[in-house]
Order: sequence, then C-alpha cells, then structure tokens
Amino acid sequence: MTVERTLLPANTRRGRDTRQGLIDAARTVFEQDGYLDARITDIAAEAGVAHGTFYAHFRSKPEVFLAVMAQLWSRLVVPAPPEGGAASPYERVLASHSHFLTGYRENAGVFAVVEQAAATSEEIQALRRQVHTDNAGRVARAIRRWQREGVAAADVNPADAATALISMAGRSAYYWYVVERRRTTRTEADTLTRLWLRGLGIEVPPKMSRRPSRQTEGV
Repeated sequence: MTVERTLLPANTRRGRDTRQGLIDAARTVFEQDGYLDARITDIAAEAGVAHGTFYAHFRSKPEVFLAVMAQLWSRLVVPAPPEGGAASPYERVLASHSHFLTGYRENAGVFAVVEQAAATSEEIQALRRQVHTDNAGRVARAIRRWQREGVAAADVNPADAATALISMAGRSAYYWYVVERRRTTRTEADTLTRLWLRGLGIEVPPKMSRRPSRQTEGV
C-alpha cells in the first residue's frame, strides 16, 4: 500500500525558513557530491533537521533539486527595460549578458550538476525547457520590437533567432565557467553581445582599442 505524504505549507515564518534551509543545504550537497551521489540523509544533516523533516517539504531528491534550480534561474533573468528608453540595443543586451554571466560564474558548481541531473529526471528536463522557452520568448519580443523600429533585419525569424541566441549564450557560459573555469565576464559579455546583434543585422559600436603597454609603445 502506498502512503501519500502531505507536504507542509510554507506559510509560516518557521516553515519558510526550514524549507529555504533545506534548499540551501541541498545546493551544498549537490555541489559537493554531484546529483547521482547526493543523498537525502546528507541534505537533512547539512540543514540540521531530522530526516523526516525533509519529506514534510519535498517529496524527492528531484523535487528539491528543482527548487534549487528554480531559485537560481530566477536570479539570472534581468527584467526587460521599459520600451522607449534611451539605452541602445547594445547597452541593453550587454547589461543582460553581464548579469547572466556573472551569475553563472558565481554558481558554476551548481550548473555543473545540471547536465547530470537532467539525464535522470523528466521533471528537471521540463524545467530546463520551460526556462529556455521563457527566455527565448523575451528575446523574440525584443527582436520584433527592433524590427518594427527598423533596427533589426526584417528577414530574420524572431522565434528561431531567439532560440539560437539563447542556446549559444547558455552553452558558451557552460564551457567558459564549468569547463574552463574562467573568472572574467567583461570580455565574454561583450563578445556574446556583438555576436547576437550582428546576427540580427543590428549595428554595434566599435570596440575601444586598448592603450599600448609601455613595453610595446613605439614598436
């Protein structure tokens, strides 16, 4: 016989604090042990609560991982600036990429686990698809606006372009900060922004040339 557990609502200060403590603990354990080797017992111990307390807030390991990733991804999204603002497409996209890459770099340990987790859970795959769809939708709306303003090329399909650009940003971030373990974001954000906008037929400002070092001055 299967016994269904009733999750406790996090509508009290104590309940919210306990739930957040479990999410924070889960993140630590996932980063240390990887998704496959992470155990609920270790998550509860890291949070300083009884094993049964975990099940009062989450049904499974995939569910708490979803909570970890949902919080993380929500922090990487930059609210779209109001239409009609003075910022140029380059400035807007650069700000978005800078925010995204900084957050990705600071949380590279968690993102390193995502690939492993997604291979084992349809729920996690679904969350990834939803995040991608939401982000692509935001980018597609921006492309359509730029096309109406005569800034972006009219022959670019906004939906397809958005999907390609979002994918490029995500895979680039994974390689730079999980594989290569880079610590910088400035050049990377500028590079992504220029690739994005040139692909859409949008003019970008010239790059500022670096001043020559003393060793190379006059050479």
